[in-house]
Amino acid sequence: MDAKYNWLIDNAAVRVTLNTVAFALWIAMAVGLLELATRA
Repeated sequence: MDAKYNWLIDNAAVRVTLNTVAFALWIAMAVGLLELATRA
């Protein structure tokens, strides 16, 4: 990452948004795996 993007990561709102998106993807993946496991 270039130094010019440091302000973006330092921005709390951006960090919270990234964390929320990552968490949502993680939950979706876990649910998907559970769906596959129960279907088998």
